[in-house]
Amino acid sequence: MPKNSNRYRGTAERARGADADRKNAARSYGRLGRLREAFGNVTARIRRPRPSREAVVFGALSLAIVLGVGSLGAGWALYRNNHDWTAVASVNGHAISREALRGRIAVLALLVQERSSFVAGGVIPGNLTADQVAVLQNGIAAAATLDAARESLIDDELLRQLAARDGIATPASPDPWVEATAYASGDTAHRLRFIRFGLTVTNAMSTGAATPSPSPSPSPGASATPAPSPSGSASPGPSPSPAPSAGASPAPGAWPAAAQANVDATAARIRAELTAGTSAETIVAKLHDAGWQVFGEDVSVSADGVPADTTLELDPEIAAGASTGKPDDILGPATDATGRTSLARVLPSPDTVPLKRRLPADADTAKVELSAIQSWADAQALRRAVTASLLAGWRSKSVNEAHFRELVIGPAPDSSAAGGPWVELSQLVLDRLTGVSPTSIEGAPTGLSLAGDALGKTLNSMSQSSRATLFRSLVAAANKPPAPETSNTSGEVGFYTKDGLVPAIGSAVFDPSTHSGQVIGPISTASGPELFLVESKYGGTLDDRSKAALGQIRSDPAPDLLTYVARFSPADAALATDAGWRSEPEFGTTEAIHSALFDTEIGFLSDPFILDGKLALAVVTERRTAVPDATTLARLALDGYSVWFDIELAKATITRSDNPLPELMPSPTATSSSSVAPEMPSMPALDTPNLPVIPGQSAATSVPTDAMGLPLLP
Repeated sequence: MPKNSNRYRGTAERARGADADRKNAARSYGRLGRLREAFGNVTARIRRPRPSREAVVFGALSLAIVLGVGSLGAGWALYRNNHDWTAVASVNGHAISREALRGRIAVLALLVQERSSFVAGGVIPGNLTADQVAVLQNGIAAAATLDAARESLIDDELLRQLAARDGIATPASPDPWVEATAYASGDTAHRLRFIRFGLTVTNAMSTGAATPSPSPSPSPGASATPAPSPSGSASPGPSPSPAPSAGASPAPGAWPAAAQANVDATAARIRAELTAGTSAETIVAKLHDAGWQVFGEDVSVSADGVPADTTLELDPEIAAGASTGKPDDILGPATDATGRTSLARVLPSPDTVPLKRRLPADADTAKVELSAIQSWADAQALRRAVTASLLAGWRSKSVNEAHFRELVIGPAPDSSAAGGPWVELSQLVLDRLTGVSPTSIEGAPTGLSLAGDALGKTLNSMSQSSRATLFRSLVAAANKPPAPETSNTSGEVGFYTKDGLVPAIGSAVFDPSTHSGQVIGPISTASGPELFLVESKYGGTLDDRSKAALGQIRSDPAPDLLTYVARFSPADAALATDAGWRSEPEFGTTEAIHSALFDTEIGFLSDPFILDGKLALAVVTERRTAVPDATTLARLALDGYSVWFDIELAKATITRSDNPLPELMPSPTATSSSSVAPEMPSMPALDTPNLPVIPGQSAATSVPTDAMGLPLLP
């Protein structure tokens, strides 16, 4: 049995033995031994059955874990805040990352560079003039801004969602370089030899000028086309009478109506000349000598059907045919609302082969990732697929259409005019109706009360046309002798913005629930209680001429469209007789023209609107639901997708971050310094004036001087 066995030792002896063992262990292991001993003591304490200590230990460990996880989460949030994955926008809850935005900016910058270069190259072969290049390039640079890149991604994301909603397959572009080439060359994608001929009613007054001067109103029976000429005309086949010499002003009716056979024969002659490759200048000269009003040129047309010549408006059928036609195809004849006939020959498109070869190399130099180009190209392919689906839907089903007459006021006011929104008002001073018998008022319903509140309710319960008629009868009654003073005359008072009206009137007439044709009031004014008829509303710009013309038309109880168009815009007289049919998908629901054609009561004068660059009013003569014809489909092919997408974009839930790309945001230092006026350089310190040194005398001694360099007085 070993001597050191504890089996037969007492308690005191065992304790002394344990102390000896610890001392021996400390001497044997040194610091390591003491560390092990301390750890053993802690372990022994933990292992003791004491629940309170265990709870403390486990609680401390849990707290440490929570703090650690929280720190990691905070670090991750800070990391994401400046990382490419941070959302720069969201579309219906789907986020767009910074990484995608950086890629899109790089792609658009590359495409803008190639696009601008391609446009500039059109001057040398004569496809574009220097002026046309300048106009195109002014708008090109805006496509590569930060906002443009983000909106491009927003449009793409929304379009993918809409395609999925409508069951439209999402195609992938097989060759992104083909898409890039088409985009970069899109401003001049097609070329046409375009000829337009005709003789509108008012143009007959001044055949020697491209733009006729205002002239007296033509007779209602005048035609928009010239009459056949006698045999021996300078132009083969039937043709109109010879035109008078330049500058001549024949009397109204000097151009009798031309038979449709004459127009058809002239169109056939132009088709033959275009097929033979006759130049536009030669065709124009022949038609002009034959007495036609004619325009012709070789014009570049964008992929969207927009001519590079900003003064030219192509017929929808011609513009749509330019994108689908092949070289040497003859487009037309197409007849517009003014009776002019257009034809065109598709010319060879500009050569894009060098551009397609250059694009990959330029993308590599600019370090544009192919994945970013592919993403952009896929969006272009999807846009075409959605457009084709929309057109197929319109072809297979009926659309709402409106037939109207157009009262053209003149060209749309430019940006120098005063901005809206505007409201046109007519006022009715109620005190002037005191003593007037309701039965003496023309068109008054039985039991009409002339008390303000009751009269306002009665007027608003009537149809729009009946309301306007009765209101004007009330105005006439209020203005009967004894003649009212200027301050309380009833009638049309013109156009106003909200700031130009008394607050009570402005708040009422500009309320979103107030519509044209509605009666507001009574409202107390300096003339007493008044009712106000909202004649029209308009959100654009108006100049003094436009306001005066619109007020004059609205003051007329029975305006004749042809009379006013002949006075304000003679070249558009034919539109006052028949402006044709327009379909609802051509216009956005927020556009004034949409409300004018599809909300205004038939036969009633509409609110002002802008159509084809002209300020106008409309009178709708008929509405129908029908399958669109070729002309309507051609217009829808040009702008139907844009209108549809704008409507969907307005309904989408879109958010945009305030700081999409920090590296492109101006630094606080730069911002603050730019807001402070630049520091002017201080005037240099002036010493004694530079006096010449006189030989034999000492040089001048420097003395303090003032700002002019003169010595300061003591």
